[in-house]
Amino acid sequence: MKLYRTELDKGISKKLFDIDTNQFQLDELDFYENTINGELSAERSSNGYHISGILNIPFEQTCDRCLTKFHNLRSTEFNFWLTDKNELLQGDSDDILYFSRDDNEIDLKTLFQEIILLEKQMKSICNESCKGLCSSCGTNLNYENCRCSIEESKDDSWEPLKNLIDK
Repeated sequence: MKLYRTELDKGISKKLFDIDTNQFQLDELDFYENTINGELSAERSSNGYHISGILNIPFEQTCDRCLTKFHNLRSTEFNFWLTDKNELLQGDSDDILYFSRDDNEIDLKTLFQEIILLEKQMKSICNESCKGLCSSCGTNLNYENCRCSIEESKDDSWEPLKNLIDK
């Protein structure tokens, strides 16, 4: 998504936008829709431009417990500054981007790609009450009970160590 200096100078208030998910090089992520939508506002200040808004990211994920695919719409807010002031750019702040006075536009694709990657959850669970899969037969316990008995599913691989304790 590109922002033009003429737009920024006028100010932007809650501009709606869509981003095609195919433009990002995010092979490790799946989406259940082809677009990410958002809302953006921009205000001019003495230091540059303050940009804020929200992204609605339609992740398609696989549950780590039951391996079922599910939709996970994540909404995340963003805030950053566009400036050419060197004193502001000296720090390690990730929320200040260089925007030269000579530039007429800035492409936010890379910034939005980083926001999307950071929003992806490390552990994906379809819902808090997910029971997962039976460790013996692989039955999805959210839909049916398996026929494995407790004795059958007991892991005997630790039995030799237990014998050492008993002696």
